[in-house]
Amino acid sequence: MLVLIAGAFVAAFLISRLIWLVTKRWSNSIGKAVLVNAVSAVIIVIAAAYSSADGGPPKFYLAFLIFGGAQLIVLTFDIVGSIRFKPSTEPH
Repeated sequence: MLVLIAGAFVAAFLISRLIWLVTKRWSNSIGKAVLVNAVSAVIIVIAAAYSSADGGPPKFYLAFLIFGGAQLIVLTFDIVGSIRFKPSTEPH
């Protein structure tokens, strides 16, 4: 189970970085982080639901629990990173 969660985190991180590269012209903000991670979550959950179907109906609930949680962790890192590394506008 730990390997599945680690794989979900890696997949969520890689897909969100690819989408982040597509949107690199946008300014780095919390809104961009939320949008990129929301699009990434939709792509990952749909792909995981159909890949875990094993010939039956897609397992969206299971995919959402595992990959949605991993995407929330990636979103948290993105938001903390955008707040922490925001350029200062105060004079030194």
